[in-house]
Amino acid sequence: MPLLDYVTAHSLDEDYAHVAARDAHDDEEPKPAVRPGLAALVIMGLFGLLVATAAVQTARNADEDSSSRESIITQIDARRAQVNARRNRVASLRAEVIALQTDFLDATAQGRALTSRLDRLEVITGATPVTGRGVKVVVDDAPDAVEDRQRVLDEDLQKLVNALWVSGAEAISINGQRLNNLNAIRTAGDAITVNLVSLSPPYRVLAVGDPDTMPARFVETKHGQDWLDLQSFWGLRLDMTSERSMRLPATPDRRLTLRHATLMETP
Repeated sequence: MPLLDYVTAHSLDEDYAHVAARDAHDDEEPKPAVRPGLAALVIMGLFGLLVATAAVQTARNADEDSSSRESIITQIDARRAQVNARRNRVASLRAEVIALQTDFLDATAQGRALTSRLDRLEVITGATPVTGRGVKVVVDDAPDAVEDRQRVLDEDLQKLVNALWVSGAEAISINGQRLNNLNAIRTAGDAITVNLVSLSPPYRVLAVGDPDTMPARFVETKHGQDWLDLQSFWGLRLDMTSERSMRLPATPDRRLTLRHATLMETP
């Protein structure tokens, strides 16, 4: 029993002492200095080369983009100047053709009659601006409009224009857009469009004609009566005044297309 007690008491101490002595011996030995490996140096070199290459390429691309942008701007300016020059040439030739046509037609009575007819047709088709007396009609939505029917619709403007034609109007425009027999007054999205141009209220309608008779004749037309109902029931606003001088623009060229022509017989 004394031997067993001795072994039990001292066996672990000797093991700990052995381990401690070994660790102390390892600490006394000099450790080799840590140096970066060759692979790390190569990787760092490649990374620096990539950064330098990217910087050079970025600077080169910036110079090329700037040069390309300046070249495009120069081309745009040149083309714009060319278009303006050709547009001026077209206007000059058109004026020359009109002058020659007028001189030729004024030479004979038949030509003068044809000129008068052409003048009337140009007014009807909207091919030329018109200046003269007439009426100005301003229509607008009802105050504090909530329902769609309290707002001026495309069909309301159609009725207004038709009533003015029947009342003797020779030329009509809405918010500066000239009307002819090819125009469409319609709703596109939330706006009423004329000549592909969106309009907004109030709608200012100019009608060249006799200002002394047009207001009374307007009220007598069917669509004039419809507008009186729109005022009474839905609160739409209409104000018509006589004007002694108005100027209506011509219809945009894109809306004028020759549909047919007939060759005149030579006397």
